[in-house]
Amino acid sequence: MDQALTSALWLTLTLAVVPQVARGQFCGQSYEARIAAIHRQAGQLPGHQPKLLLTGSSSIRLWPDAPEAFAQFEVINAGFGGSCYSDLWALRDTLLFVLEPDVVVIYEGDNDLSDGLPQGEILSSAQALFADIAQRLPDANVVVLAPKPSLARQHLAKECRLLSEALGHEARRRGFAFVDFWDVMHLADGALDAGLFVGDGLHLNQKGYDTWVETLRRELPWLDPRR
Repeated sequence: MDQALTSALWLTLTLAVVPQVARGQFCGQSYEARIAAIHRQAGQLPGHQPKLLLTGSSSIRLWPDAPEAFAQFEVINAGFGGSCYSDLWALRDTLLFVLEPDVVVIYEGDNDLSDGLPQGEILSSAQALFADIAQRLPDANVVVLAPKPSLARQHLAKECRLLSEALGHEARRRGFAFVDFWDVMHLADGALDAGLFVGDGLHLNQKGYDTWVETLRRELPWLDPRR
């Protein structure tokens, strides 16, 4: 067996393995209390509009005005802080499928990188998740968000770009939308815009979320309630 064929077979077998929940500073925490809160929130929705499910790490959980930003939907904030792609894969039945969303917005990846997970392991979890969503929610609109840059994790910028490129490829291959905020979060001189972050240099402030909303509405006009 030649080297190219061996490498291709190894990659196929690697990606076929069901991802395991990784454990580090962030990935693999217990999210039971947060999941219970998400289900309470979802249970209070009137059920008169399509459901938009936001899920992923704390950049989603802390989004302060998502219901107003996407007012044409009933918004479920299913963000769970500190999470990684492997967590969302492991909790997909509880956080995704049982809630039967019409739109799914996914944000993961930067905690994965911060925990030192290999790119291939992160991508394996994402690929499995995307494939399951495509099969089980075939009529849903799915939006995958690229891992954002941040002041606190500038040392991971190169890894972030590599992961974003791979995630974008996998998302588009499934027919999902992919939105990358990298350019809009940088200034004209190439520096990261410090005015988009709260004091920890990691999480977004209101201006940061406004930038996200503006970008999403520009790239995906159907998310704009004014249209």
